[in-house]
Amino acid sequence: MAVTKRVAVVTGAGGGIGRAIVADLTASGFTVVGWGRHEPSDPVRGASFLRCDVSDADEVEGATDEVLRLFGRIDVLVTSAAVLRTAPLHEMSLEIWEETMSINLRGVFLCTRAVLPTMIEHGGGSVVHLSSVHALSTVPGTAAYAASKGAVVSFSREVAVEYADRGVRANSLVVGSVDTAMSTLHGVELARDDVRVHVPAGAIGRMADPDEVAHAVRFLVSDDASFINGSALVIDGGLTARLM
Repeated sequence: MAVTKRVAVVTGAGGGIGRAIVADLTASGFTVVGWGRHEPSDPVRGASFLRCDVSDADEVEGATDEVLRLFGRIDVLVTSAAVLRTAPLHEMSLEIWEETMSINLRGVFLCTRAVLPTMIEHGGGSVVHLSSVHALSTVPGTAAYAASKGAVVSFSREVAVEYADRGVRANSLVVGSVDTAMSTLHGVELARDDVRVHVPAGAIGRMADPDEVAHAVRFLVSDDASFINGSALVIDGGLTARLM
């Protein structure tokens, strides 16, 4: 199939942020293939979807091969797939820890590794890894998630350094609270464990709309961001800038 526009792969395409990114890139003229463990309940018209568990190396390689078979190249990778499980560290099960690391970190590694050869072959590409403000400052009960998202920032910088001369840019997006089902579940689990989080009043404390995150992703993968590489762009409405 002849392709005249850039091809983007977005993981976690069934989630609130992932779907918003798929929709935004599709509307901006990208050929977009969403990956996820479950079919989206509200598919984006004009985008494709492949079932893929990002923590499974064989599934990631298979999905990559299928995108290349259909479209011949991958120019953009956005890793949005993630899980957030809450428990006090001294009570956290190994299952929670390993599931979080498997999807949030191993999945980022597997997907990035899989797309680099085609990006190098075609002279470059752009990778955006979604991290979280939990990489910078966090709340009780979120050890696994915070650790995984901190590692994503470091991993993204390493990719930027290693592949800059091959034309590949890699950046992370340090995302604050977003109005999604995952954020709602996180609040429920914190309350279950009697963790009290005091959200600032006003604009600093508001949740982002998933579209606001998607717009930042679109900027980072665009030519307007051609000199942005190895950056951890904070998009949190000023939350981590607030002292008290």
